[in-house]
Amino acid sequence: MGRGRFIMTESQIERAITLYAKSLGCLCYKIISPGRAGIPDRLLLLPNGKSFFMEIKKPSGKLSALQVNEIKRINKHNHDAVVVWSLLEGKQEIDKRMID
Repeated sequence: MGRGRFIMTESQIERAITLYAKSLGCLCYKIISPGRAGIPDRLLLLPNGKSFFMEIKKPSGKLSALQVNEIKRINKHNHDAVVVWSLLEGKQEIDKRMID
């Protein structure tokens, strides 16, 4: 039997991103909005005063139409909302905002 490649679930990716963000001193809130579907998974508040929303998907995941529309709506209001498809992408989004 050969070795299979380990694929992280969305919840595993989200947990790992959250732990990484917290290790850098970020506040990382899980967003639940009753009555408003499509809100990104997390709101990250960085120690440098920046903040952004993050929707987390596994590589084979798919955004719903509600999620696409809500992310566009947030960005249109001059706030940052991103979609990440892996732990690496999540770390990169955090890192680039920590530097900027």
